[in-house]
Amino acid sequence: MAQSLEDEVNIPKHYRTHESGIEAIEITRYLIGDLSNAWKYGMRYEDKNTPKKDIKKLCWYLNDFHKHFIDDNNECTANVEVPGNVKDLMLKVIETEPVEQVKNVFKQIYMLVCAGGILFPPVWDKTIEDLKVYAETLN
Repeated sequence: MAQSLEDEVNIPKHYRTHESGIEAIEITRYLIGDLSNAWKYGMRYEDKNTPKKDIKKLCWYLNDFHKHFIDDNNECTANVEVPGNVKDLMLKVIETEPVEQVKNVFKQIYMLVCAGGILFPPVWDKTIEDLKVYAETLN
């Protein structure tokens, strides 16, 4: 049965396809711009039939976040705090994510939030490189 136009706008089916059963906006509304977009692309990259492009966009948002919001001390210059219940949702997404490279992105964002904005560049950079390699396996 087709969704009504109102349902397609307000509660599209492809927004609820992640293995966790969580809709991306339940988390992304609490994250800063680039992190929000990265998380959203990670949860929904298979839903629009452009997975390679969407994973590349995910990488772009991660790099943009690093460029604009991480200082020379590897600390975030923006507030990345989220409520505890949102951290619980993030953990559920991490636990249920089947693709290791995407799971690692979620872990990096989660750790950044939990560490109060401190970034660990070698792990962050490896996560993005692994994700780029994964993107090349997609259509």
